[in-house]
Order: sequence, then structure tokens, then C-alpha cells
Amino acid sequence: MMHPIRAAVALAVTGLPLAALAALAGGAAPAVTPVAGLLPWGDWLSGLLQPVTAALVPLAAAAVTAGIARVAPWAASVLTRDRIEAAIRAGAEFGQNAVAGAARGRTVSADLGAAVVAAGARHVLATAPAHVVRKAGGPEGVAARIFRALPLDPQASAANVLAPALAQLRGADKHPA
Repeated sequence: MMHPIRAAVALAVTGLPLAALAALAGGAAPAVTPVAGLLPWGDWLSGLLQPVTAALVPLAAAAVTAGIARVAPWAASVLTRDRIEAAIRAGAEFGQNAVAGAARGRTVSADLGAAVVAAGARHVLATAPAHVVRKAGGPEGVAARIFRALPLDPQASAANVLAPALAQLRGADKHPA
């Protein structure tokens, strides 16, 4: 089975000679001007190109549209992934700036880690588009990604940082201030 774009190109290539013959047979035969003795090639060429362009422009538009349709899902996934990464970086930086005792660029202690993760996750949930939060895994996924992005002390673990941060997030959902 032939690919649709290849079929359209093959049709256009085989249609060019047929269009030229139809234009010549339809009364567009070149006439000799008595003054100069030259062929009026401008009229003949424009008469020939009108049916050709009428056939090729929609084919070119279809090819461009097909190309965009093939690239669009890939481009959308790349852009969404980049948007998720940017939101997680922004959440981690916000959490480090928002919690007293934590500073951006320094290692976060296990004691402050839960507060930093929760503050960063709340920031991402409040500022990022809903589809970005969904693709990141919801509130739990955002918190887990921020946890992995932070420079934490060696004694920090998911049990003593991530679990309390998730509990803080769930508590904030139940009791909005």
C-alpha cells in the first residue's frame, strides 16, 4: 500500500505533463506575433501554470498539515515534560526560600525537608496549569519530584521527609486557611 503523501506526489508529477497537454489542446497554442516574430511565452506560461498551481497548492497544504500532525504529539510531550521540570525546579526553589532556615543552594536538613517539600508542592499546585500537575502525578507526584530534586542531608529519607510533607499537603486540603 502506498503512503498518502507519496501517492499525492506521484499524482502531481504524472499530472504535470497531462496539464500541459490539456492547456495546449484547449486553445492556448502559441501564436506568432507579426511584429517581433517571437512566441508570447508569458501568456502561454501563465496559462500553463494556473491549472498546475491549482492542483499543487492543495497538495502542498495537505503535506504540511500531515507533517504538523505527525510532529504535534511529539512536540507536545516534549513541551509538557519541560514544563513539568521547570515547575518542579521552581517549586524546590520556592520551598527553600519560603522556609526559615533553608537556603537555596545549600543542603536541606531532614528536619526542614518536609516543610520545604510541602511549601514547594503547594506553590506548584497553585501556579502550574492543571494538565502539568496531572502529568506530574498529581499532588503526590509533585511532592515526590520536589523531594528528589532537593539537595537533602544523607539521613533524609522518604519516610522522614516525604511522608510528613504529604501529610501536611493532605492536612492543608482538609483544613484550608
